[in-house]
Amino acid sequence: MQTVKAIADALGVTSDVVRHYTECKLVTPVTNSENKYKYYDEFDFLQLANARILRSLGLPLSEVLKYNNSSIAHQKEILAEKSRQVRVQIEKLQELELRLHEVQGYLGKTNRCVPTVEEVDRDSIHSIYTFGSAVPSKDIKQIAKLWAEHFPFTHISIKIPKEELQNPAFAGPYSVSLGLGVINKYAEQFRLEIAPPIETIPRGRFLIIYLKVKDIFNLTRKDLLPLFEKAEELEVRFSHQSSGRLLAIEENGKETEFFILIRVRIERIPINSLDLCVTPRFILKKTC
Repeated sequence: MQTVKAIADALGVTSDVVRHYTECKLVTPVTNSENKYKYYDEFDFLQLANARILRSLGLPLSEVLKYNNSSIAHQKEILAEKSRQVRVQIEKLQELELRLHEVQGYLGKTNRCVPTVEEVDRDSIHSIYTFGSAVPSKDIKQIAKLWAEHFPFTHISIKIPKEELQNPAFAGPYSVSLGLGVINKYAEQFRLEIAPPIETIPRGRFLIIYLKVKDIFNLTRKDLLPLFEKAEELEVRFSHQSSGRLLAIEENGKETEFFILIRVRIERIPINSLDLCVTPRFILKKTC
């Protein structure tokens, strides 16, 4: 018969671990009626050692207790279920690893914030806005709470209204709103609600401008001038409000700088638009 200290040393654990396992009824040592000391035999040693193996496999003590008191067939079922749970965890970790690479990729795009404008194809983007120019409704707040549970697969979204972007006379600053956004593949993967009041920008062609700013809520047309110049060059207009995102926040010791991208879906300007007139050889603005 071994004392708590002796059995703990034999198992390579602390006495507290042995006491805890004993309290959980994994073993039932003999108790001395006079001094109340507990003494453990070889059966207790084997049960405790086996319990340590099962714990190292990730089984909670409640499952270890069931395992020890069940048939081999049931033990196989318990381990098979644990194996299934581990596979699910592995899949989640693999998804997280991919997302880490994606976020690292976005962080790498901060070197484009000079600013740079690019034309790209993008899948649908879903956003909900909770901070800024408009007071969010109760429904919006509830949806945002559910979406926030899926960080890091959702992101911080930035919106500038289409009406302000399309208006060359708008002096600014723009009515910027912040909230949560999610690309379509993650909305589908996590079965997120995407019906109104969620704002969806459908799949299509986008212009993206990368910016480094000190105040997101003080953006003006001057900040986005390369975006408008690119749109004019391509002869396109904006079909929706922006759905930008935060790339990074950097503290340089003196001030805080925000690295962002502003993403706007574009469409070709129709030849028969009222703003245009057509000659046999080329298109001119209506001043012709």
